[in-house]
Amino acid sequence: MYKTAILIGFGGMGKRYYKALKLMRIKVIAICDKKINLTDKNNFDKKTIFTTDFRSLSGFKADLLCVASNTQSRFKIISFFSRLGNIKKIITEKPLSTSYLNCLETEKIIKKNKIRLIVNTHRTYSPNFLFLKKIFEKNKENPSTIFINSPSAGMGNMGSTFFDLAYLFFNTKPKSVVGKIDKTGTINPRGKNYKDPGGHGIISFHKNKKLFFDLSENTGLPYTIIIKSENLEIIIDEINNKFILKQRPHKMRKKPLYFYLFKPKITKLKVKHKFDVVKMTCFSIREIFKKKFSYQNLDKAISVMGCIFATFASSKENKIISLPISKKYHKIKVNFA
Repeated sequence: MYKTAILIGFGGMGKRYYKALKLMRIKVIAICDKKINLTDKNNFDKKTIFTTDFRSLSGFKADLLCVASNTQSRFKIISFFSRLGNIKKIITEKPLSTSYLNCLETEKIIKKNKIRLIVNTHRTYSPNFLFLKKIFEKNKENPSTIFINSPSAGMGNMGSTFFDLAYLFFNTKPKSVVGKIDKTGTINPRGKNYKDPGGHGIISFHKNKKLFFDLSENTGLPYTIIIKSENLEIIIDEINNKFILKQRPHKMRKKPLYFYLFKPKITKLKVKHKFDVVKMTCFSIREIFKKKFSYQNLDKAISVMGCIFATFASSKENKIISLPISKKYHKIKVNFA
């Protein structure tokens, strides 16, 4: 018996979900989008239901709900279907919500109704990044620093895409954020009603680990990620499928770390797959159907959103914000796309 899915949101990301579901032979029985009337229905199964109102699907049962609509609507959609209980597995796009308060409320509703929910951060379940993590483990190295430099599609969009990498490689929680939000007034490409500016800053983690990020609006080059430990450095140009490992020679490891006048060993890494958002979405969907399931992904996604809202608070108040963020920041609202 084939698995079935309902897809909410059929913009660029929604279409990628549709391709991922098709690859996995999961039948999409219904699609909801406010502009679905502009879609050519001849390219779909004749039995597929199309609607502009997700509430009209309340009587439907499916194996999976995919929420790829805009961030503002996700809380309503996830809450609605979770309380109904017809669908016990949900995958949602990031950012999780437009306020930290709604993130916490989502967690309560999900856990109370025993729903499996995964936030599709793309890399958490990617064989590529799990492979990179094993490189550090095999060399008995503990990553201590991550640098992220990305052209900005917003703190919410890019922050929720990348900050979860710290959880994957650091194995510890963040303790504070200091940052600045761009005030350029750049109109969001998804529409002028969306407010998701870029920014830059530092997230400090326990065990003296740190993540430096520059998601500012001053570069149009592909993003790069650098993950460092004492003797290893992995440089990632993911979109162009370039992964490089730099190693401090063993003879240098007995010397203090500030001895840097040497030529490191450089290796081009062959990763498990090329950059492909559709394939990476498949990894997340596959995870939700495994027998063993935990809420670790959701807990991390909420913590990541805390880092993002803390950056807004830090920028406004010009100070370091401790994590998890205090209640006075829970109502900060940013209309992420």
